[in-house]
Amino acid sequence: MKRLTVNLLIIGVIIAWSLPLSVLAGPVKKEYTLHLATQMPITHTITKAADLMAKRASELSDGKITIKVHPGGAMFSDRQIPEATMSRGCDIGISTANTWAKHARGMSFWEVPFLIPPSVPVGELVKETIPFFDKTLMAKGGKLLGYAYYGYIEGLVTAKKEVKKPSDVNGLKLRIYDRTHLPGFKAFGAAPVVMSSKEVYIGLQRGVLDGALSGLSSIVHRKWMEICKYVIAIPNLVSCPSHPFPIVVNRTVWESMEPAAQKIVMQSAADAAQFAEKDVKEMADKNLETLRSKMTVYKLEVGSPEWNEWKDALSGPGKEKFLKDNPKAGPALVKMIEKLS
Repeated sequence: MKRLTVNLLIIGVIIAWSLPLSVLAGPVKKEYTLHLATQMPITHTITKAADLMAKRASELSDGKITIKVHPGGAMFSDRQIPEATMSRGCDIGISTANTWAKHARGMSFWEVPFLIPPSVPVGELVKETIPFFDKTLMAKGGKLLGYAYYGYIEGLVTAKKEVKKPSDVNGLKLRIYDRTHLPGFKAFGAAPVVMSSKEVYIGLQRGVLDGALSGLSSIVHRKWMEICKYVIAIPNLVSCPSHPFPIVVNRTVWESMEPAAQKIVMQSAADAAQFAEKDVKEMADKNLETLRSKMTVYKLEVGSPEWNEWKDALSGPGKEKFLKDNPKAGPALVKMIEKLS
């Protein structure tokens, strides 16, 4: 009898795993239309992940949940997306982590230069940080569903001067995307400015910028190689092997949804993250090949003397600024990283 009970339990678990989430969560009774904003181009991994999230939400809800994806900054720029999400200008927002820091202190830690060592498993760090940031976001009007992933190799493109070592940036006007990059680049004589990636092409074209720092995927999809001649590829300047972009839903929207719909949206976000994590790894070499066919590429290897020179130049000043700007959240997040190192 005991063996029969165990066997029936095992069969039950197998059946449960085989059932679609819509059955496990219960059928979705209402219909929902959600607008998702991202600044990334339509061909970028982040946008493809958002499209997959929309597809999965529709499939799992039998068409009751519609997520309309607005890529390329069509609704809002990356800097506008967090505020728009919180105020319900859009229902779901995906943007670079530092843009959410106003609503969740310390969120920019993903982008502090070299703060997260290559040895730290990003997936485990994501699990540690979701409850940490979700609590803060919920108080401000948002719900953290999870993360989509961006490519992990950063590139510094330049129009006229090849950069190989930190001192080569002297005198250059550079676009950066996080304030923790400012002190390191300034120390070597650069004039860095934080600005949206959407504005970079025109800035380079008009000579307002001499170069720009971003992921290789953005450089390819935004076609900066049409203007710039050189790029230095720096692996693990941000978290490796993938760089998390928060997926946040407006809290009022979230709380208006029935539990079955919430479970499906959460699962769809998880499916999008899984797709993006795989896609960024596959695209890393392809992006390098594309850039090598268009411009001069100088790629650093993790742990090499040249890579360590960049790490020494940017990591200390970046971490110091991060901790100064985030006196409460900063030390807690550094401890999470150290625990997983």
